[in-house]
Amino acid sequence: MKKRRLAAGVMAAVMAAGIVAGCSSTGAGAKGSQEEKVTIKVALWDYSNTEYYKTMFDAFTAKYPNITVEPVEFSADEYDNTVITQLGGKQDFDVVFTKGTPALSALVEQGHVLALDDLMGKDASFQKDAYSGLVDQLQLNGKTYGVPFRKDNNMIFYNKDLFDKAGVPYPEDGMTMKEYHELAAIMTSGMGNDKVYGAHVHTWPSNVSEFARRVEEFDVLDTDSYENLVPYYNEILAMQDEEVVQDYGMLKSSNIHYSGVFYNQQAAMLQIGTWFINMCVENVKDFNWGVCSLPNDKGIGNEAAIGGVTPVSIGAYAKHPEEAWTFINYICGEEGAEVLAKQGIVPGYNSDQVSQIFDDIPKTSPNAPEGLSKYIDIDKYVVEQRMDRLAKEIDNIYQEQHSAIMTKSVTVEDGLRKMAERVKEAQSK
Repeated sequence: MKKRRLAAGVMAAVMAAGIVAGCSSTGAGAKGSQEEKVTIKVALWDYSNTEYYKTMFDAFTAKYPNITVEPVEFSADEYDNTVITQLGGKQDFDVVFTKGTPALSALVEQGHVLALDDLMGKDASFQKDAYSGLVDQLQLNGKTYGVPFRKDNNMIFYNKDLFDKAGVPYPEDGMTMKEYHELAAIMTSGMGNDKVYGAHVHTWPSNVSEFARRVEEFDVLDTDSYENLVPYYNEILAMQDEEVVQDYGMLKSSNIHYSGVFYNQQAAMLQIGTWFINMCVENVKDFNWGVCSLPNDKGIGNEAAIGGVTPVSIGAYAKHPEEAWTFINYICGEEGAEVLAKQGIVPGYNSDQVSQIFDDIPKTSPNAPEGLSKYIDIDKYVVEQRMDRLAKEIDNIYQEQHSAIMTKSVTVEDGLRKMAERVKEAQSK
C-alpha cells in the first residue's frame, strides 16, 4: 500500500481583494467562520436519489455547525446547460459541481467560476499531492478552477463465470488490441436471444479514444494525434463486422444501456469506468466478475489510469467563497473520500484508507474481485479531455464524427480528417 505524502508546504498567499470583499464573514479561512452562521448554495444534480450526498453534507454540517448547506438540484440530463444559463443570470451559487472538464472549461471561459489558487495556498490542510496530479489538470491559463470530487479509471470488466465455463484464461493487464479482439472472438457464442458477445463497446466516443488516450497517443485538442486513432477504430469496427460486439447503430437507436448487457450475461467483457464497481456490487449476484486495465497498441499494463473527473468549483457570484472553500476541501478531502469509497465510488482524493475500503469490498460482496485498489491507487491519472476554452465545442465535434465513423457513413481516415478540419477551424477563430 502506498503511503501518501502530506502536502510539502504551504504557499504564502493573500485573498484577492474582490473575493475578500465578497465574504459575508471575517476570519473564516479554511475552518469556516465561528462568528456568523451562513448558508451556502450548492448547485448539483441527482441529490434526491444519491444517498452519499446527504451523508456527506450532514457530516459536514455536524463538523461546521455555523455553515448550512442548501442543495440546489437540477436535472442530470440537462445539468451542464442549465447551470451555465443560471450562472449567466448571476445566480449566487457558492459551490458548483460540473460533470467534467468540457463543462468546467465553458464556465471558466464565461467567467462564471473563481480561481482557487489563493484559497488553496492559504489552507494548510489542503493536500494537493493526494489527487494523482488531477488538480493541475483542472487549470486553465495558469489558474486552478476546481478540485476533483470523483475520478474514474476506464477498465475492462469481465464475467469470470463465462470464461471459466469456456475454459479460457481471464483477460490480463497489458493486452494489445489484437489480443483483445481475438479474446472477444473466442468468447462469442450462441445465436439470437441466446447469443453471448465476446465484448461490449458502448456508444460514447471515449469507448474508442480512451484506449489510445490512456497511453497518451491521442489528445482531442491536438489534431496531429488524430491519426493515432486509426488502428483503434479499425479494430473496433472489425469486431463489429464479425459480430463479436453489438452494432453501434442498433445500440444507439435502441438506447440500450451497457449495464443490462453485463448484468444479463450477454457479454463476456465490457469497457467502462470505475463507477461500475458500485453498480456491480449492488446488482451482480449471479456470477463472479473481475477487472483489468485497458488494452492498447503498446501493450502497456496498469501503469496509468484514464477517465473522467467530477470537479467542484466556487461560483463567481458566491456570497460566501471562504465557507464554500471549507465545504469543497471537506467533501473532496479525506473525510468525503471515505464516504464515496464505502459506496464503491472512486474519490478524487487518494489515501491508504480509501485503498483498504476497496480491497475490503469482497468481504461483503463475494462476487467482486480481490485487490481492486490496484486499479484505484494509481500515481498517474489522465483526464479524458484537457481544459480548454473550446473544450465543449470540440467535444461536440468529436461526438458527431465518431457517430459517422461507427455507422460507416465515412471511412475512418475521412472521418478523422474531417474532425481535424473542423477542430482547426474552431481553434482559428
